Amino acid sequence: MYKDSRGRPQGGGDGSTGRWVSEEELGLLHASLQEAQETLNAIRNGEVDAIVATGNRIYSLTGAEHPYRVYVEQMQEGAVTVAADGLILYCNQKFADMVQAPLEGVISSVISSYVSASSWEKISSVVSGAESVVKHESLLSGPHGEEIPVNLTASRLALSDQNVICLVVTDLTLQKLDEQLRLAKEVAERANLAKDGFLAALSHELRTPLTPALMAVSALQQDQTLSSRVRTDLEMIRRNILLETRLIDDLLDLTRITHNKLELLETPLDLHGVLRNAIDVCASDIEVRNLNLSLNFAANHTNTVGDIVRLQQVFWNIIRNAVKFTPIGGSIRVSTSNPEPALFEVTIGDSGIGFDPADAEKLFESFRQVSHDVTRRPGGLGLGLTISRAIVNGHQGRIWGESQGLNLGATIHVELPLRDSVAPLVSTREPAPSEAATPGLRILLVEDHQDTRLIFRMMLAQKGHSVESAASGEEALSLASQRAFDLVISDVGLPDFSGMELMTILRERYRLRGVAVTGYGMDEDIRRSKAAGFDYHVTKPVDPAKIDRLLAEVTREMPSRLNLPTGQSSLAQPSLAQPSLIPSSERHPMPPA
Repeated sequence: MYKDSRGRPQGGGDGSTGRWVSEEELGLLHASLQEAQETLNAIRNGEVDAIVATGNRIYSLTGAEHPYRVYVEQMQEGAVTVAADGLILYCNQKFADMVQAPLEGVISSVISSYVSASSWEKISSVVSGAESVVKHESLLSGPHGEEIPVNLTASRLALSDQNVICLVVTDLTLQKLDEQLRLAKEVAERANLAKDGFLAALSHELRTPLTPALMAVSALQQDQTLSSRVRTDLEMIRRNILLETRLIDDLLDLTRITHNKLELLETPLDLHGVLRNAIDVCASDIEVRNLNLSLNFAANHTNTVGDIVRLQQVFWNIIRNAVKFTPIGGSIRVSTSNPEPALFEVTIGDSGIGFDPADAEKLFESFRQVSHDVTRRPGGLGLGLTISRAIVNGHQGRIWGESQGLNLGATIHVELPLRDSVAPLVSTREPAPSEAATPGLRILLVEDHQDTRLIFRMMLAQKGHSVESAASGEEALSLASQRAFDLVISDVGLPDFSGMELMTILRERYRLRGVAVTGYGMDEDIRRSKAAGFDYHVTKPVDPAKIDRLLAEVTREMPSRLNLPTGQSSLAQPSLAQPSLIPSSERHPMPPA
């Protein structure tokens, strides 16, 4: 562009045209060229970390040292530098990976592509707000709608020519997953506690009506004038009541196993004696089904240390299964051996329905029976072998099953290590009731279930005891204030207050000893009853024979009655150092033969 002789602008010699620029425009153009030149020089000198051009604006971040850039790139969090208008000036590779986009595609994009408008409003307030750091939890969006939970930490960085936001992005995926797992665990634990509470309450409600039925049957069985047919029927009723009790016990045992609270006692014992007891329990069922029972006790070493009642439960479960799954007229084989001097093995085989060898491990799963034909299932909850395995494992032994196939019989093996003990062996036989006359006790009976209270009082009176009964705690306290008693037998669940509270009061005021009779039979229930002052904890349904033995023991420990004031017991309170009077047979009752 040039001027002619008259001062008018003319095109170049090539015929191009142009326009005049003012001095101001020429200055701006010169400044832009100068800025571009400086930027190019900065790039050449390594003074620029990032440069982003948008429209007619150029952003550059300068002055970062090399160690800082290395640190940012190696961060486990995403790092982003954002202009005040939301333009991403820089990000590290971690952030690009988080949004699943190439690094060059993220730089020069806008932050609103990855966070919501409300989140951007929150973090951008750091530019104009009073806070120098803003933290915000949000969701980071990917190109295909994927979202990950993140924590955004925004801080303001004031440069000479612009304000930018430094953003640190922390992935919360694992943290959220851990939180979800924790919440799920809490929900599961609450549900488990609710289940345990339900099972305990169900156990109590199921056991309570069984007590008068069992007591009535036991009383009738003592009537020598009844015919053999009636006696047979009574034994059948008794056997099924005890079977129902065993099913309830299995449910509670499963709860103990689930919480790793299956307690085992350490008592010297003879394993052959324990095995014979279990066989005796099943003798009547074996006879009814006309099964051929063969025994081969070849083991020479049988003395060990363990829980007599629990081991008897193991053998009883296995033999009872053999009886159930073996057709009428079949056979059951029980043998023992010492594969090694310090090892005892019992093998129980039958000629029953057997199982697929592939199902060998399923035998020991809860609520499982290998026969899936509902019309042929012989009953039971499928818990016996589950509980047996837990007991055997608790004795450092092992249990396993074998079968050649369906209808080819089954064999269960139990191996137990033999351990030495210097203590004398404990008899595995139930003691017979004493024939000697037992002095009558003065008994306060507290039971809110009317049928149980009536039959219990009648049974105790027939044994020569003086009995006063109460249906509530208040009624029991009134009776205790009016006359002397030697012993209180009380239910734990009473309509006005708990039997635990009642026992504590009676113990403190009258030094009474006590027997808790309840449908609650968990180990924690036994500990609570002992802490309240009860000397014995008897789980319903109450076996009259056990009550007889218990009362005989109380009578032996009772000193001569003294002439004491009304309302005071002649039975001295036991020393607090006295060992627990809660025998294992009361904790885990087994169906007697």
